[in-house]
Amino acid sequence: MDKNGAATILSVANQKGGVGKTTTTVNLGATLAYVYSKKVLLVDIDPQGNLTDNLNIDVNDKNTIYEVLKGETTAKETIQNYAENIDVLGSDIALAAAEREFTQVGSEHRLKKALEPVISEYDYIILDAPPSLGMLTVNAFTASNEIIIPIKPSIFSLKGFIKLNETIETVQEFTNEELTIRGILITGYNDRINIYKEMKESAEQIAAYIKAPIFDSYIRSTVIVDESQAAGQDLISFSKSSTAEEDYISFTEEYLRMVGE
Repeated sequence: MDKNGAATILSVANQKGGVGKTTTTVNLGATLAYVYSKKVLLVDIDPQGNLTDNLNIDVNDKNTIYEVLKGETTAKETIQNYAENIDVLGSDIALAAAEREFTQVGSEHRLKKALEPVISEYDYIILDAPPSLGMLTVNAFTASNEIIIPIKPSIFSLKGFIKLNETIETVQEFTNEELTIRGILITGYNDRINIYKEMKESAEQIAAYIKAPIFDSYIRSTVIVDESQAAGQDLISFSKSSTAEEDYISFTEEYLRMVGE
């Protein structure tokens, strides 16, 4: 929460899919809520609805972020509770229509305006952005104070990261000059495989070039992540402990130190 009592709004984003965006959104939020007693709102701004599914949020015959963005309902009326200190604004495939519908001038501000009535009710609002650079991602960046970029140490992930930075710079120029890249989080890491070590070095070079820090914490690869998602739970609530749970707790602690909390 900022000095004015409004939530810090944070986008978790990468143009490349499969890099741990949803996992990071869910488990950063869960750690903030359970370990640090922060009030958290998780917003699924991805038409795939992975965050919504991950937390077993029922959106059948219910309003979602799509109806909120269209102005047919409000965020407050649509938010669902997942657990103590964690609420969710869910999504489904209907949100895909937003890319072709929200074309008028000012559409990039729809999400920011939709969140304004609830921004004082949370410490953190975390947005799970889609793996694309269209209007929904621009909406997420326009609404956000900062961005965390999860990447897997592979060449495809790094290429997506470079393109993502171009979109961030455009948003900074035209719709949100205060937007900052808080840091780059390496996910799915396995230090026993040589290519992972090489790609980690490449990520560090790119981060230095665009002046974005890489978190010292990284998330190790484990099957427990898939199991917790299938169970509709975050890693901390899940019955099995894992290296990924430990890593997300360490990452959240590092993030809070970085922002001065």
